[in-house]
Amino acid sequence: MLCTFTEAYKCLGFKSRASIYQLRDKGILEPYLRRINDQKYLFMGAIKGVTLAKHIQNNLTSNNWIPINDYDLEKYIELAKSQ
Repeated sequence: MLCTFTEAYKCLGFKSRASIYQLRDKGILEPYLRRINDQKYLFMGAIKGVTLAKHIQNNLTSNNWIPINDYDLEKYIELAKSQ
């Protein structure tokens, strides 16, 4: 699943888009960035078994650690259907 930066910060549990942009500027999000029609998206799925959320969590230092939602669209859809 691809998300815009606005959608991604909400799904991951960040307080603002600025956090996502800072990670992008540091190059942490590079493997998960996709460009479609000159708009940047983040791939929320797993690359080599590591989701975007886990990748971000692994690259945060102890002084800026925050809990991140490991967002999985398939699980979300299944839960929404069951309700």
